[in-house]
Amino acid sequence: MDQKGKVAIITGASRGMGKQMALRLAKRGVNVVLAARTVGAKESEWPGSLTETANEIRGFGVDAVPVKCDLTVRKDVENLCHAALEKYGRVDFLLNNARYVGEGHFDPFLDIPFELWDKYLAANVMAPIVATKICLPVMAKQKSGVIINTTSAAAYSDSGLPGGRGGTGPHYPLTKAALDRFTKAVSLETESMGIPLIGLDPGATLTERVQIQTAKYGFDMSIFHSMDIPAAAAEYLCTCPYPMRYNGQVVVAAVLCKQFNLS
Repeated sequence: MDQKGKVAIITGASRGMGKQMALRLAKRGVNVVLAARTVGAKESEWPGSLTETANEIRGFGVDAVPVKCDLTVRKDVENLCHAALEKYGRVDFLLNNARYVGEGHFDPFLDIPFELWDKYLAANVMAPIVATKICLPVMAKQKSGVIINTTSAAAYSDSGLPGGRGGTGPHYPLTKAALDRFTKAVSLETESMGIPLIGLDPGATLTERVQIQTAKYGFDMSIFHSMDIPAAAAEYLCTCPYPMRYNGQVVVAAVLCKQFNLS
């Protein structure tokens, strides 16, 4: 389907899955509003930046608008959405992809300070809620649009460090479970609007950050697949002929890619 001139907002687009999703949509002619905390190169300990992503996207002949955005700050999320609407007057794809992962990701409950709980809840739950509340009315008026919330199997399965060394800190799976319930609950309302609200489980994905951290925690590298899997799944969900069939569902990226031979 022709996507030329459409507009996407993608969080976490300085690197990782968000960047790969942005590049795939840009190749289809979609203008992309990119969000992350890292705007310039060398501003972060991790590789990648919004400037680098934007430069690659512009090579496809479409617009790329980098917006510095800290998802733990509600005003930043509001500014991100309004920046897209002020420039383009529309939003066709909202990809709530970014997550908060800081130090203490695997810490036991009693070691997690309330301040860290606040950050996880703000970025992983409230940020998608705020962005959806701003963009959904616009999509409903357009009578077109897709909203994708990147979730995780941690929402419903037990996981942790290798060798049985405890579990993932409860703050991360709790926020992803909450995001899944938000997606399902609001999808009952978006059904009549014709706007699909979809959860995307990327699976164990080897992002730049994960690749660096796996050595630290001792994970088996063979369990991870490339970023092409969730990126191809997101591209399909945004551009397939009838995305409403996935409204309210949590779609597993690897399963979708296998079903439709996506790559």
